[in-house]
Amino acid sequence: MRMKKRKDGRWQKSVTISGKRLYFYSSEQTARQAELDIMRQMLQYTEKEEKGKLFREVTEEWEDNHYPTISPTTARRYAIFINKINAYFGDMLIREVSSKNVTTFLRKLELEQYSGKTIKDTLSVLRLISKYANIANYINQDFTAYITPPKGKASEKREALTDEEMNIVKNSLDKPFGLFAYFLLYTGCRKGEALALTWNDIDLENKIIHINKSLYFDGLKPKIKEPKTKAGKRDIILLSPLADKLTLSAYKGTEPIFKGLHGYMNQSEYQRAWKKYTTATNLNITAHQIRHTFATILFEADVNVKDAQTLMGHADISTTQNIYTHIRQSRMQLTAEKLNSYLTSI
Repeated sequence: MRMKKRKDGRWQKSVTISGKRLYFYSSEQTARQAELDIMRQMLQYTEKEEKGKLFREVTEEWEDNHYPTISPTTARRYAIFINKINAYFGDMLIREVSSKNVTTFLRKLELEQYSGKTIKDTLSVLRLISKYANIANYINQDFTAYITPPKGKASEKREALTDEEMNIVKNSLDKPFGLFAYFLLYTGCRKGEALALTWNDIDLENKIIHINKSLYFDGLKPKIKEPKTKAGKRDIILLSPLADKLTLSAYKGTEPIFKGLHGYMNQSEYQRAWKKYTTATNLNITAHQIRHTFATILFEADVNVKDAQTLMGHADISTTQNIYTHIRQSRMQLTAEKLNSYLTSI
């Protein structure tokens, strides 16, 4: 197409390159100067197309396509891994990234003492980007194929509460946010499940709690979503010790059991409340540890693994089985220590 002068004074020319209709513009004064300027632009474009995109450019495209399909919480987690990935690969051309580069990158994370889980999760995000690049024809093959992540630093497991810690939770209802910790101990709910509960979800007459939603934080704001899996949506037992404490409350109806200033607690309110609780009780624990403690209680009460799976809301029974196995092994070790101590004393 020949060049034409636009109303804004610029020159415009449209051309087709690799099947794409493209428009180039120039602010030069004469048609000849504009022609040369646009030819230069076209040459630069062609050279860039031949080289391909930078890794970080492809990552940004992938984010634009993938992020609308995931929750804000997952997106924030991905951002942590993407920062690491872009710091290493960002300025490389996507077509120059190889399996060897990826292996070297993962080894670097291991040497920097990242945990095996962090390395594995980073590789998972890298695989998603590679798959997108392959589908978009930026690369000819997946550069993460056949790669096994290194073990990395062993993660520190947060164990269930000790008997002493459990007694503190039981006897700290008068402390700030004490009911929340007590509630987790007697239900095994996830933090988000408990924060989403309203009084309508508590059936005091039939001693049942309806778990049908979960709260998450989008930035600081609280948002409600359905459980990730069918197993997450469940009815659990309202145990008598907890039922006795809940009947003391004057709040009913659609109000959240654990209220913030304007309804559901926002992230700042939750963090402040949990900090006040741990400070008041001198406990260095997490909400997830209390949930894990409930699994220990189920094991010690001889609740079978299938029923425990239902109560915990695990989608895969192997998750419950792994927890039970871990508890069994830790109890075996404790028994061995007691026997050794006894035999040594006699």
